[in-house]
Amino acid sequence: MRTLTLLICLFIVSITTVKSQTKVVSLENAKGIVADNLGSVTLWENQIDGYGNATQSNTNLGAEESQETYPGKTTVLFNKDGSFLELEGSSAHISDNNYSIFYVGKANPDGKPASLIGNYDITGSFATCKGIRFVKSSDGTISFDYARPNFVRTAMSKIEGDGFFFLGFTMDSAGNYSYFDSSSPLITTGKFNNTMVPNSEELNLNLLEEKDIAATYGHTEVVEVIMYDGTLDATAFQNEFDRLATEYAELVTAEFSVTNVLPAKRTGLPVNSNITITCDQPIDASSVFPKIHIDKSEEEAAGNWVLSPSNTLTFTPTENWPANGLVSVQIQAGLKSTEGVAVGLANGATYNFIVETDEDFGASENIVLTAIATVDFPQAGHTLGLKMNLPSNRAHKMPVHFWIHGGGWSGGSAAASAGAFSPHGEYLAENLGIATLGVAYRCSGSSGTFSLAMEDLATAYQWALDNAETYNFDMTKVFFSGGSAGTPLAALTAQKYEGVIGFIGFNGIYDFVNDAGDFGVGNWYKQNVPSETANSAFFQLSDTPPATIMMHGDADTTISYTQSTLFADKINANGGVAEAVIYPGEVHAFFNSGKPAYEDVLIEMVNFISARLKAEENLSVGNIDKEANQLIAFPNPVKKGDALNFQLEAHVYNGNLKVQVINQLGQVVLNTAFSPKHTKNALHIETNDLKSGSYLLKLVDNSISETVNFVIQ
Repeated sequence: MRTLTLLICLFIVSITTVKSQTKVVSLENAKGIVADNLGSVTLWENQIDGYGNATQSNTNLGAEESQETYPGKTTVLFNKDGSFLELEGSSAHISDNNYSIFYVGKANPDGKPASLIGNYDITGSFATCKGIRFVKSSDGTISFDYARPNFVRTAMSKIEGDGFFFLGFTMDSAGNYSYFDSSSPLITTGKFNNTMVPNSEELNLNLLEEKDIAATYGHTEVVEVIMYDGTLDATAFQNEFDRLATEYAELVTAEFSVTNVLPAKRTGLPVNSNITITCDQPIDASSVFPKIHIDKSEEEAAGNWVLSPSNTLTFTPTENWPANGLVSVQIQAGLKSTEGVAVGLANGATYNFIVETDEDFGASENIVLTAIATVDFPQAGHTLGLKMNLPSNRAHKMPVHFWIHGGGWSGGSAAASAGAFSPHGEYLAENLGIATLGVAYRCSGSSGTFSLAMEDLATAYQWALDNAETYNFDMTKVFFSGGSAGTPLAALTAQKYEGVIGFIGFNGIYDFVNDAGDFGVGNWYKQNVPSETANSAFFQLSDTPPATIMMHGDADTTISYTQSTLFADKINANGGVAEAVIYPGEVHAFFNSGKPAYEDVLIEMVNFISARLKAEENLSVGNIDKEANQLIAFPNPVKKGDALNFQLEAHVYNGNLKVQVINQLGQVVLNTAFSPKHTKNALHIETNDLKSGSYLLKLVDNSISETVNFVIQ
């Protein structure tokens, strides 16, 4: 009988435990977000059947759907005064103060508390308040507020900065709680000693509701919210931390981490500069030091690491870095502290540098034009702006790069559309002497549509033509690029003008008919008017499509990387030249400044643009190239399969020269060495393995960098 009683008790405990850990709310970043045609989120569907959704009946108080602020995730953005979503039925799950919440988001307090989630009410005075709320204060402190019956605030932790973070909180009816967040892997526990006053109202996201003075403090972005109707035990709570720490590894603060990598300017590494890495603890001298590679070579760069002081590593290269080369520093998982703690890679394992160039076109002048045109539909007097990066030295005719911004086609106002500076514009101005025009177009906030946006891009192109003499634009050498939502617009426009010699796409969508994903389908931006086919660059290639390069992360959940690979295949099949560069593990918007792959993406873009400009210079190939460096190629053009000869006329070098053959996409297709002393300054290149097209041959040593164009027919 004793055994039977014990089994019954265990069964009851088991049932109670399972029941107390029922998931009741699951708001996921890419599922169930419903927005009206102006971008206002009025419904975020709960993925758990039988429980309520997050709703807002007033579109003016709805949130906004954002595709790009957190790479690879869709966020619900509360940036309007008083905006909130209400979690239907949530009051039933916290009324007994026995619940668990897991939250991923961002809070930008602007000097005020930012409310994350809660139902805290003050009905007349603090003596009669009720409910709970989680807030992030202006100093980064995450606090839990509750009524007992008057206001009590308990600080849980402090999260530096205004970036994204996650937290977990579980509490039983006696006030015992456990808490974690992304600032530390440690779980803290405690107890609230006074009984809380329940609130029968639903939980709200981003609302600090105080009956008489309802207000939203600051702005928040929510990535996901998970909620259970009871307390999680230690194992289940730890499992939730492990899940979040795995999915959002970049948010976790490591116990032993890299704190600084120098030089700070990653796009101008001096050719003779050292690289310094500093950690927050002393480094074990026997651990695995970082590896350095040049221009993505599999071989490690020659040089030496020195550990001094105890937490700082300094690398001195054996030879100068190559001008305009890409230097990649890869932190190894085997790097450890003297206490044996492995380095955390949450801040990134790779740090890239672009070596300074030989050319200097002066500092970028960032010019904002509030209205390059006024359009009358759908709003009379709606203005289109422009943001330009121009080199301060504009004596030469400047190639023009049009940048079409992303952002999920959201933003803008009834009165005006705003352009955006290109994340690459300043570098292109200062190092290549290129003018970048950040184009404004009508987005959802301006009642825009895909067709209206295409009209606005045409308007910007015409403005550049009309003002070419004023700014010294060279409209025979035009590039279009776009990021995310801007990419289909840019790709389509690039097919329309003869002066376009190159297109660069980042995380793009080129085919609305096939595999368009959640972002591309539908009619909310009228991307199917007049048809999805008509608005897809995939189906609208010109007879001679411009050379194209596209960068895309294979972990992009917003737009599949196959959009880029299939578009490249289509261009090549139509007689064009295209390449899709796929970045393993990278998610959406990885190409932006401050992202680990930014410099890698930028050098791909720079090499592509440089090669295209060189190819344009070589259009009249009947004349042998006789530049000041006296490097000549003959016969030029050369028939595929024949040997191509190069002669270095001006100098004799005793050592070996590095030789690179670079195609129209800026990609190195041949790496070899050349010893002028032993070959009488002559070099022979076989063309059997090279495709027809324009190429650049580059000779490099520590003191020179000489080039010549050639064409294979």
